[in-house]
Amino acid sequence: MEWLLLTDLPAESFVQACEIAQMYAARWIEEEFHKALKTGLGVERLQLTTAHAWFAATAVMSIVAVRLLELRERLRQTPRAPAMEAGLTEDELSILRVQSGKPLLTVGEVALALGRLGGHLNRKGDGWPGWLTLWRGWQVLQTLIDGVLLARKLEQFG
Repeated sequence: MEWLLLTDLPAESFVQACEIAQMYAARWIEEEFHKALKTGLGVERLQLTTAHAWFAATAVMSIVAVRLLELRERLRQTPRAPAMEAGLTEDELSILRVQSGKPLLTVGEVALALGRLGGHLNRKGDGWPGWLTLWRGWQVLQTLIDGVLLARKLEQFG
């Protein structure tokens, strides 16, 4: 296999060529980020009336997209790392543990539990959940968190 990179950046030395190749090698994560924003989170489907509102919503959605892609990458690189390295808050992790009925000790276990919330069946040949399944699970987890926060407020008034 031969890989050919066409670029308009100057590459007059081997070191420059390597730097350019590394820039392009990282481009796929940018593409995944934009795909997460557009396809998963539906940033283009927002029906906001001002650019300011759209930019604000996109900023919030960008944080979610980065968190999901970060979890997916941690899952690919270090699935046996401690669960706290999955990028979830303590509340998110605690609620996911209670919902799943499992201790969730590793990043891989956290991602599988989140993936199950998003429809991942975790059959033998299914592999790890992708960002879209993680996103669906993330939405369910956020609803569970909202419920817990409301229950805590009810306890204060009860």
